Amino acid sequence: MRTNDPATLLWAYDAVVGQRSRTETVAAVLSALLAKRSSSQADLAREVDVRTEALRKLLEELQASGVPLESEKDHPHVYWSVPKTWFPGGVLFKQEDVPDLVRQLRRLPRSKTRERLLAVVDQQLPRRAAPATTPIATRSTTDQEEQYVPVVEDAADKRVSLWMRYFTASRGSISERHVSVHVVDIGPPARFVATCHRNGDLRWFRVDCITGARLDANEPFRDGLASSVAAFRAASLDGFKGAGPTSTCSFLVRAPESRWVANNLLDGMRAETLPDGLRVHVQTSAVLRLARFVVGLGEAARPEDAALVEAVAELARGALHSIGLGVEPTRTAVVSNDSARDPVRPPSDV
Repeated sequence: MRTNDPATLLWAYDAVVGQRSRTETVAAVLSALLAKRSSSQADLAREVDVRTEALRKLLEELQASGVPLESEKDHPHVYWSVPKTWFPGGVLFKQEDVPDLVRQLRRLPRSKTRERLLAVVDQQLPRRAAPATTPIATRSTTDQEEQYVPVVEDAADKRVSLWMRYFTASRGSISERHVSVHVVDIGPPARFVATCHRNGDLRWFRVDCITGARLDANEPFRDGLASSVAAFRAASLDGFKGAGPTSTCSFLVRAPESRWVANNLLDGMRAETLPDGLRVHVQTSAVLRLARFVVGLGEAARPEDAALVEAVAELARGALHSIGLGVEPTRTAVVSNDSARDPVRPPSDV
């Protein structure tokens, strides 16, 4: 039996040491150790009023039951200690650490789990402690994120294959597959990098596209080289990975729009300040995702690379044509209609 639950520990040792009940002895020993965190066996025996040999057996039984007791011999003494942060059945926080803990919890996306943990902390706070009242606006997790992020994290932590029913947005269809999760990106939106067992390659997946998931130990987990996963993430942009090789792209942003852009770059973008604006450099294979960012800046941005220029032009032509302001595109709209041959469309399920 291994447990940190104090009630179970006390019940398990409800025998008699001398004339004192085992329960009382265990309570006295734990109380003394929690107060000092470390004590010699002889001093502890005197403090709890129990024979040294009986105390040694009790401490060894507690240790075997899951209490994180550590012993160290320094002849002729034996010292027993517990970690400074340990508390039976939980974790001990110093009073000065509690405000930081509450702040971090309140900054998390709103979810049932966050509210439950905040309620637990609030119930344990001394009544004299002033509750946090600063209004903090956080996003709400989706139902899928609240339900499936823990499952995805467990799959990565335990290195167990994840079976999931997944909605692929690019195809508008739901399919079943196994994946091996390597990295979880909480986002928003929450997503993860995994080896897809069906296609055999690394891919991005969004948690809010999962409609069912569970761990499946019967499907072998597929290891991903740390260097390969790191290179995959480095070549991605905002959760997208293109099919082509990684290339260096850049675009100019004029002033004064450049001041806003400098503070709203996507991860992986690097800004170079110019006298009349900003030059943004990106090394990525997700040229289409980059083009969408550039198009969103309108005439304030100008792409500098052939691949990025073509992707931006294709998106712009498509947008103008959809509202009847543009001419027919001069080439097949591969960005939207022929994803298999499009070198800039991400081969991703997100």
